[in-house]
Amino acid sequence: VPADMYERPKAGFGIPLESWLRGPLRDWAAERLFESDAVAMLNDGMIKAAWEEHQSGRRNRSREIWDVAVFAEWAVGRVTHSDW
Repeated sequence: VPADMYERPKAGFGIPLESWLRGPLRDWAAERLFESDAVAMLNDGMIKAAWEEHQSGRRNRSREIWDVAVFAEWAVGRVTHSDW
């Protein structure tokens, strides 16, 4: 085995977030992005544009979509309109 194979730094394993958000997590993410009261305080135009770019395959926006969807999931029951 070549030395550069075993002497390099450890590398983690990524998850296929890009394809999951177009496939099995699509409906879950859409509900969080477009039906959550917590997301109402964010720029819905930017969220919608990122979603459309990602779903069409024009651009990988999985990180942004994931971050907002997880925030919305966390905020359920914690954030209300009166908080902002």
